Amino acid sequence: METSGALRPLHVLLTGPPGIGKTTVCKKIASALEKKGSRFDGFYTEEVRDQSGSRMGFDIVRVKDPGNRLSLAKLISTDAPNKSSFRNQVGNYRVFRDNFETIALPILDLDTDILIIDEIGKMELFSEDFKKKIMNIFFGSPKKAFVIGTIPQIHKTPQRHAALFEKLHADEGIKILKVTHGNRNDLPEEIICYFS
Repeated sequence: METSGALRPLHVLLTGPPGIGKTTVCKKIASALEKKGSRFDGFYTEEVRDQSGSRMGFDIVRVKDPGNRLSLAKLISTDAPNKSSFRNQVGNYRVFRDNFETIALPILDLDTDILIIDEIGKMELFSEDFKKKIMNIFFGSPKKAFVIGTIPQIHKTPQRHAALFEKLHADEGIKILKVTHGNRNDLPEEIICYFS
């Protein structure tokens, strides 16, 4: 049995297939932290759907101010000219790096106890400044906030960023939890116990 905080992770990263509930876990943790009056901040990515329920893109949203949101990515119209010519593109989505940096980068510099980063993925890593800040938060010194973040499954990580994800997986101070249908409802409480 654990008798001290020495064995607690410095950070927790959630992984799992798209749509499994990683962002929902982050939102539930944020809600619990709000009720406790904890010092926290962060951002999450949220799907944007049209009236028929089809996904049109993603917004980047500040956790402490959900009204503070910008478009992270939008589906490229099938009849758009030069459909594959957008500089920052993931699949059929055009990524708005400037929007992402406007919301995410200032948050990563805040003096806070807990930081929610949803997510560290292919779209977000178009920002070299974001990648540098992530490296500093996880591997720099001194350690700043306790991070709760989300990452892609290891076999889905972008090849050009493979070294970053390998380093995250190898770090003993980072606990990586796989989100499943069976555990996703219990994870928020389990993760909050790490820093309560």
